[in-house]
Amino acid sequence: MPPLRLAIVGVRHQHIFALLQEASKMKKEVEVVAICEENTKTRLAYQESGKIKITHSSIDAMLASTPCDIIGIGDYYGRRGALAIQSLRAGRHVLADKPLCTTLAECDKIQDLAKKTKLKVGCMFGLRWIGAVQLLRKKIMDGAIGQVRTINITGQHPLLLKKRPGWYFEPGKHGGTINDIGVHAIEAVQWLTGGSVVEVTGARVWNGKASATPWFKDCAQFMVRLSNDVGVISDVSYLSPDAVGLGKPQNWRIIVHGDDGVLECNSLEPNLTIATSKDKKPRALKCPANLESTYLMDFLLELKDEPRPFQLTTPYVLRTTRVALQIQHAADLNKSFPFTIK
Repeated sequence: MPPLRLAIVGVRHQHIFALLQEASKMKKEVEVVAICEENTKTRLAYQESGKIKITHSSIDAMLASTPCDIIGIGDYYGRRGALAIQSLRAGRHVLADKPLCTTLAECDKIQDLAKKTKLKVGCMFGLRWIGAVQLLRKKIMDGAIGQVRTINITGQHPLLLKKRPGWYFEPGKHGGTINDIGVHAIEAVQWLTGGSVVEVTGARVWNGKASATPWFKDCAQFMVRLSNDVGVISDVSYLSPDAVGLGKPQNWRIIVHGDDGVLECNSLEPNLTIATSKDKKPRALKCPANLESTYLMDFLLELKDEPRPFQLTTPYVLRTTRVALQIQHAADLNKSFPFTIK
């Protein structure tokens, strides 16, 4: 069977290069046939650097001239929903960097098109592939701390005001910190426990650091309840010092309390900590290496109709996206809480 043909639209966020790297390791399954970048400045910069070969300057031209099965989307956040809709209308599957889109109207349209066309929609959710998070889930599923009751998950990021691409801080192009970073936390707690977000207890976004861009709400917190009655508190602010960036041990920190113990992991630390009613002191458990076969493998398995447990399927991706957008929207409008997820 020939490899599936992957075309990339937008390289304005570095995450798309992770998809290109994954594809390069799976050449028997997928072939990159085109890379489109519509922004002239970005396109010329990559052409001059020689890092990648840009083949098209317009998605319209690419779709018309290049046979492909999958569109990988990595443009600025506010453009992704429209690109996903256009790709689905053109009969292509979609695999996007997160966030998939920035409005509920776009999410509705993507969902409707995916259902009508039976095309698949994937998203580059990455926390579940981290070795520490893999071990955390195993211990939860093994009942190591009894029934899970609460989760505290933080994803502090550096602001990098002078290093991030300019569009990041332009009104209308980012879409919100909860939809950008918080969606990872939402996806992770659902995967860790097997529950779904059903209620939003509270959410807040505000400008706490980026004084030069007061419209950019760089601080975000939210509280949700899962269908298994697990309570979740999350902080996904841009308050990590620029000097240490994503290298700080607490980039992603997850604390899970059960009725018989507690688990804690940091995404960049080698050990997970556990303490139960049988332990006189906390124990350190060595974490496995990060997994290499990630969201692209899940996506290809769904295309082949070869599901595996807790896979990143189209319905799951779309519901997780919808949850993040509803929380973001509520925080933006300072909505009354609690409210039920639709």
